[in-house]
Amino acid sequence: MKISINIQPQLGYTYNDIVTLAKAAEDSGFYSFTVSDHFFGPVKGHEMPSQEAWTTLALLVPQTERIRLGTLVTSQSYRNPALLAKIVATLDNASNGRIDLGIGAGWKDSEYEAYGYPFPSARERVVQLREALQIVTLLWTEERPSFEGDFYQIKETMFLPKPVQKPRVPIWVGSMKLNAPMMEETVVRFADGLDYGEGTTIRDFLEKKARVKKMCETIGRDFEELKWSVCLTAGVIGEDADDYKERLKEILEQEWIWIAQASKSVKQKYLESLSSKEIGGTLPDAIQKLSEFEEHADIMNVCLPYFGDLRRNGLATMQILKDQILTAL
Repeated sequence: MKISINIQPQLGYTYNDIVTLAKAAEDSGFYSFTVSDHFFGPVKGHEMPSQEAWTTLALLVPQTERIRLGTLVTSQSYRNPALLAKIVATLDNASNGRIDLGIGAGWKDSEYEAYGYPFPSARERVVQLREALQIVTLLWTEERPSFEGDFYQIKETMFLPKPVQKPRVPIWVGSMKLNAPMMEETVVRFADGLDYGEGTTIRDFLEKKARVKKMCETIGRDFEELKWSVCLTAGVIGEDADDYKERLKEILEQEWIWIAQASKSVKQKYLESLSSKEIGGTLPDAIQKLSEFEEHADIMNVCLPYFGDLRRNGLATMQILKDQILTAL
């Protein structure tokens, strides 16, 4: 199981924060560095900086040399699929084949409304996603392709350069729901892998794999061809119980951008809940959580802490992952 680092830029990261964390992830030997694709953070509360995903990745390409870069995940609705294919192909060439396309149907209705995008039903958004995936694949693999869908079209499209990676840039479809047959069919028909959920349990993850395996049997695809990734957020991690308490206290004293006006007791309950449900607590707790997925996932996406001092806490999390957790897996 490879370990990837993920951040949520819509929760207040500056560009310099992102560059620092991406370089640290590469220097530490992590598999990839991914960003979410949102235009702003929570609707209620303090407004925060939010860096645009693909511009950010473009700026990270010359700042890095080895680590893979991608989205977890981009919304198909926010960019015409032919334009998205061009963006990804450009970055794949610039990075010498280090780009992954993580993509989903889109869900954040407040962003759609604020930025003037239509927000159709979930079913229509999945159909749009399927058309988008067919278009990007055609543009990456064929000469002068055409496609006529209900929502998106291309016509004898000139498209050079093609991506460096063959036969195409890896496509990961993101899905957050356990029972999502349309998305499962989308993965089986059009993708290389599935990015599943945030904060999921091993039980749900294995059930999701079973559902997709059944869909593969229905469609006629080899289940073993598919890759799997799962996302968990890092909370507070301490070497032992005393160190955990000290780190928790330190983070509570930091300035928070996200839920800045919340009381210290509310923040503490949030951190304790996150650490117990996802990756946090003592070292044995964190190691146990990750080890549950070790034989079942190809990639574990560790979302860096999005509370307190984002850069400092992110660097500290990667350090403890590298030095004391990964060596124990």
